[in-house]
Amino acid sequence: MRILLVSKAHPAGARDPFTSLMPTGLGYLNALLRENGYGSRLANLSGVSWRETEALLRRERPDLFAVSVFTHNRFEALRLAVLAKEINPACVTVFGGPHATHRFTAILKENPAVDLVVLGEGEATFLELVRMVASGEQRFEAVAGLACRSGEVIHYSSRPPLADLDALPSPALHYGDAWGCDINRQLEFVITSRGCPAACRFCSSPRFWGKGLRFRSPRAMVDEIRLIRDRYGLLYFSLRDDTFTARKDRVIEFCRLLLEEKVYILWNCQSRVNCVDEEMLLWMRRAGCECVQYGVESGSERILAELGKQITPEQVRVAARATRRAGISLSVYLITGVPGETDEDVRATIRLINDILPHDGLVSPLAYYPGTVLFDDAVRKGSTRPDLFERQREEALYVQSGPSVERATESILKALERVGRKARFSPADFSAQRKLLGYCHGLSLTAGEWFEGVGEYARAEAQYREINERQPDNPWGWLALGSLYGALGDSERGRHAFLRALSLVPRHVPAHLALGDFRLDGGDRKEAVRHYERARELNPQDPEVRRRLKELGLHGMKKGGT
Repeated sequence: MRILLVSKAHPAGARDPFTSLMPTGLGYLNALLRENGYGSRLANLSGVSWRETEALLRRERPDLFAVSVFTHNRFEALRLAVLAKEINPACVTVFGGPHATHRFTAILKENPAVDLVVLGEGEATFLELVRMVASGEQRFEAVAGLACRSGEVIHYSSRPPLADLDALPSPALHYGDAWGCDINRQLEFVITSRGCPAACRFCSSPRFWGKGLRFRSPRAMVDEIRLIRDRYGLLYFSLRDDTFTARKDRVIEFCRLLLEEKVYILWNCQSRVNCVDEEMLLWMRRAGCECVQYGVESGSERILAELGKQITPEQVRVAARATRRAGISLSVYLITGVPGETDEDVRATIRLINDILPHDGLVSPLAYYPGTVLFDDAVRKGSTRPDLFERQREEALYVQSGPSVERATESILKALERVGRKARFSPADFSAQRKLLGYCHGLSLTAGEWFEGVGEYARAEAQYREINERQPDNPWGWLALGSLYGALGDSERGRHAFLRALSLVPRHVPAHLALGDFRLDGGDRKEAVRHYERARELNPQDPEVRRRLKELGLHGMKKGGT
């Protein structure tokens, strides 16, 4: 039985570094199926034409075709289902993901090309479904967690959440033949828990994952990160839990293991301002955390209450001070276009930005998503249609739009830009952080980058060399030195530093690219090509690898190839 697991972004997000990635849920499904003996394959169709998409489906001709559906790509998903049925009418088409979960009734009633919808957490449900299809049975009503048609009626049932997330196999073990995936970029994003302690009115996460939080163990988290580092050469990770810091003891144990086992990574995470304290943040910084992204949303207490955030501006200030004090970059998510938002509410947000000094931030108008209290309330009040997501084709469906929302967004973005210029840590900050933290490679890297940026190259070199002296098997010091020497035109020492880094992490693609650049600058085209070709072997879809080979007239593999 041929099983194809796919995603395809909306055209507006096809080049976005985040929305163009495959959802991590598909990676878990693929790993689980393969470890149970089923021949599944992943395909990322974002950024490729519909002609290429059709060609892939004709080659693969899947018996079971599963699509991950978010609100932004809901119409792309429906077109995929139609195409799969045209190519193979016997194909069983399955939708899953947050949008499909919360709109399954409308999807199944209005789209005959979609056979089934997996509701919520999908691993156990999908494995049972695959076993049923493989056996030739089609008693879909018997599968818990699945929605299907039963005559004119939509039948559905729930399934209890998985009790042990550690029991799931790692997606990283099964990306070898994934189609169209920039594997290094894909595996940078790691999920270590499911659920969120909050219940924000604009977020569907609580209804998707169910009540309560479930966590992977620190042991499993570190083992997966080490696996990805060793197999793919990744040294930077983004931990995309809704609230990574929801359990302090787990976070500290994770950091302790990273330090004791000398894993030497850098990473970022998302959190809430009422779920951190200084002790936890200091542990995180020592273990390589370089940025925390907080859902702040607004500086107005009234707007925060309207959004159901259950935080206060003062809690934001406390968390921001602790984060900066620990030497971790501060990033914030902000929302505009909330009904009833006034100019004073916007000014309150700008005052908060000026107080907390975030290094960067994202600003987005408030949008409707299925499965949220915000959307349900709007339908009940008559301020939006219940079939909004089926009738309007926009990638995002904003609650409000127009000049006032545009002005608010622009004002907040300008405030972030102004503050960002003075939010950077200074030598005085590094000194204070060093007293709190002691030595840590993340702090040395940040300080070195600051000195490099102002032309104090000797001081930058000293910071990077300290990493090498204290931790000779830490690749970050060698990578930073290689980049510094390259910028200074010292190709001999730059090559030596990158070769030393590769001796520690042999599959690190950026180091191979850097060595190729050194060789090319020195006129040794043959050696440059050797390094670029090695980088292509490690990650065929890396855009930098493809660009360099194209410039040399070596076009490499066809678009989407593995």
